Amino acid sequence: MIGVTCKASRHLAIDAADAGADYVAFGAFFQTTTKQSTVSATPETLEWWSDLSIVPSVAIGGITADNCRPLVEAGVDFLAVVGGVWNHPEGEAAAVRAFDKAMAAR
Repeated sequence: MIGVTCKASRHLAIDAADAGADYVAFGAFFQTTTKQSTVSATPETLEWWSDLSIVPSVAIGGITADNCRPLVEAGVDFLAVVGGVWNHPEGEAAAVRAFDKAMAAR
């Protein structure tokens, strides 16, 4: 699978989908220490993409089980959650269960 990080750019997302990307990623949505981020994305970008395209979207950047609800409600297909899993105070398994519950609420 080939995906393209589009930060908060709708133009990049359209170009990536037209070029055959399997998914587009938007972010960072929240403060993150995993990577340096210079752009903030909003749930509205996810809503727009969900209404426009069948190409799946991925949200990246500072996402935890506690703050992912607006992204899920906006229609994101997948969450990239490196820190949200490995830094979870109750351990990785608890993090995965919490993310599964959040995604199922959609």
